[in-house]
Amino acid sequence: MKPSRRTNPKKADVGQLRGQLNDLIVQRMSSQGIDSVKEFADKHGIGRSTLYDLVRGRSDGTISNPSLETISRLAEALERPAHEILYLVNPDAPGAAATISALQVPVYMAGQAGAGPQQMHELDQQVFVEAEFAKGRDLVAFKVNGNSMAGGKRPIYDGDVVIVDRNVAPEINMPVVARLAGDGYVVKRLRPRQILDSTNPDFSGPHALISPDEVAQVVGKVVRVLGNIA
Repeated sequence: MKPSRRTNPKKADVGQLRGQLNDLIVQRMSSQGIDSVKEFADKHGIGRSTLYDLVRGRSDGTISNPSLETISRLAEALERPAHEILYLVNPDAPGAAATISALQVPVYMAGQAGAGPQQMHELDQQVFVEAEFAKGRDLVAFKVNGNSMAGGKRPIYDGDVVIVDRNVAPEINMPVVARLAGDGYVVKRLRPRQILDSTNPDFSGPHALISPDEVAQVVGKVVRVLGNIA
């Protein structure tokens, strides 16, 4: 069973969740001095449950389908054209591809995390992020194998794609991608003294800890998780 998510995400959490509008929402929350999604929804007349679903994103592979009224309110709240909001929310909608290609940039897949040394080669795949999100960043993506990080407030599941910023210094208690000495890439939580561990309690215990001398390189901090990429 997947861990439950908090009901009213705070601004600091929104950027780590999966919604396609999250960077725009974080920017507006910051400019308006708003700290929670609940407060943002109430200020702009957007249904709380609808906005929560949009912020969480495609955690189960489904697409949130907001009404035209909600799209209009989101466009006003985020100061963006309504058609841009529609296409970001539902990239499979007719006409979305051309608009998204102008708004988003590709991030190449550097390999798989958790699959061992045989999966260190680059994948012939790309994912896309907003051009504003990518500005000034050095981004690379990894497909996740396994559920060792499927715990805590920001779970990462098997089949997800994590986007890493190689320009951002890793932070304690935040997820990172690392390359192990003589092994492949892993996505783990960085702990004090540069130890790596898992957030899933099923993968806990001293045997599950990765010591600094086992790590050849910390690639960077995970700055976004894309759910269930086929």
